[in-house]
Formats: sequence, C-alpha cells, structure tokens
Amino acid sequence: MPGVIKETATEGSSFQVTATFFDESGNPVAPTALTWTLTDLDGSIVNSREDVVISTPSSEESILLEGDDLAVDGNDQVQRIVTFVGTYDSATHGNDKPLVDQSSFTIMPIRII
Repeated sequence: MPGVIKETATEGSSFQVTATFFDESGNPVAPTALTWTLTDLDGSIVNSREDVVISTPSSEESILLEGDDLAVDGNDQVQRIVTFVGTYDSATHGNDKPLVDQSSFTIMPIRII
C-alpha cells in the first residue's frame, strides 16, 4: 500500500513529492539506479511520466510536479500515485537489490465560479 502524502496539490499549480530510501537496517541509502512514474488510481500513466530517470540518485529525492501532471478532468478531487523503482547496494545482501516505493496524493480542482 502506498504511503499517503497529507498535503493536497492544487490543479494547475506545482507540487513537490519527496522520497527517502533506506536499506534493510534502516540506514539511508542512495540507489544505484532510480526511475519514477506518475499514475492515476487505475494505473494509467499521467502526462507521459513513465520511467523518468533520475540520473544521479541520492538517499532523498524530490520531484516537482506541475502543469499537466496536476490536471483534473471535472470538479472532483483525484488521486495520483508516484512510484519510484530502482536498485541499491546492500552491505548485507549484495549489490543491485530491488527498491520500490510509492506515495499517493490528492489533487484539488480549481472551481471557476
């Protein structure tokens, strides 16, 4: 189950998603490779944001979502999921261990009166 970001994004604005990565001992670890993908709750890719490469990943990564990343079709709040996928090197279990992390957040639509 993805972690839930408590802050709400606003349609058409910008919104930062931050992920911190840990090894099996709970120590911060920089992934050796890392990508992220933005989807809706049905798993559909949003704004062509699929497997976006983070070229030099660190133990804490922030991505900025904006524009069509935060588009809302209609007047209802919508949910989005950011999924990070990568590998890391473990002192205990060896190199290239899989890493997956997800965070979900809500987007509030702009209502024009």
